[in-house]
Amino acid sequence: MKCPVCQKDYFSKHELEAGLPAYKCKECEGIWVSAAQYWKWLETRSDVPEIADAEVQLPVEQEGPARLCPETGHFLRRYKVWPDIEFYLDRCGNCTGVWFDAGEWEALRSRDLHDQVHLFFSDVWQRQLREDQTRLRMTNLYREKFGEEDYARIQEIRAWLEGHAQGRALLAYLTDRDPYSIAG
Repeated sequence: MKCPVCQKDYFSKHELEAGLPAYKCKECEGIWVSAAQYWKWLETRSDVPEIADAEVQLPVEQEGPARLCPETGHFLRRYKVWPDIEFYLDRCGNCTGVWFDAGEWEALRSRDLHDQVHLFFSDVWQRQLREDQTRLRMTNLYREKFGEEDYARIQEIRAWLEGHAQGRALLAYLTDRDPYSIAG
């Protein structure tokens, strides 16, 4: 097996968690976890936590050439993990094993996400991430355009309109050039 980053056979057996064997690169300290071992470990867990909101600095995406699966030699595909950070995991589409760059497993563990890794690769998770990223970009765009004070104020007005029984009529009144005119 060759390390996806170093391209050398520097792996040593490593127990990532109790009952979760993995391979750790002696040079870059990245970790390879086979899908079969991960699922076997996950099935033994009775205390799978809910996703936490803890603030943790996660590693930044590493640049470089395409990475290859240490087990099959197929290309690893990158998957975004969380909406507001630059953090990706590499996964083999053939054997579904996962590559963790140095520090990534620990970062996920500190957020109680290490036993939720399988969810990151689902269409539902990835679609939600894209929606969250779009929402964040639009929020930042509006904040920049309106300024913080006006953005906060328009958010209050929007919430008031959405909760008001006559919200649509109020909005029509506000957007009509001359709401008092009888001419159509």
